[in-house]
Amino acid sequence: MKTSRLNKEIVIKCAMELVYESGLNGLRLNKIADRLDVKSPSLYTHTGSVTDLRHAVVRRAMEDFREQLIDSLLGRANLCAFIELGKTWAVFAKNKNAFYTVFYQKEYIDSYEKYIAVFLRAAFDRIFSECELTSKEINQVERVMTNYFRGHAECFTGNSFNEADLISDLEIIYNGILQNFTKVSQ
Repeated sequence: MKTSRLNKEIVIKCAMELVYESGLNGLRLNKIADRLDVKSPSLYTHTGSVTDLRHAVVRRAMEDFREQLIDSLLGRANLCAFIELGKTWAVFAKNKNAFYTVFYQKEYIDSYEKYIAVFLRAAFDRIFSECELTSKEINQVERVMTNYFRGHAECFTGNSFNEADLISDLEIIYNGILQNFTKVSQ
């Protein structure tokens, strides 16, 4: 693919395609250069180092993930919002596993906090607004859900993914949160 005007956006898009094919560790500037029909040194202007490019690609995937999560909440509230958020999370983990599995790696955890965790806490604050959760409690809900999806990552990528089981799990988690955090009026 000969590009007349090389820019960062084109390089990131190409890099994302390569990650889908061979994983993040398979991302190489010479592979991108071959695909874009340019010389490798010309990519450094747009990407910096391979490490910088990996971070940019993972950030872009996180932004895409966050946008999908936002879309899943539109027009929904309470349990319905919680389930749709969870289903969207699972579908992303299944379809974009090359990225999803690196979100929780040590070198990307700051980006995860900035692009995903902050959004999730705001979403859970809205979903559980009737409970009037404290910041600490919202953080706990975010950790529970993140740990649930991290722990089930292999399930979502394999043939063992069952949406009915996911929904059942989400209903149990949701009801447990309501039960544990609903304030009793005196």
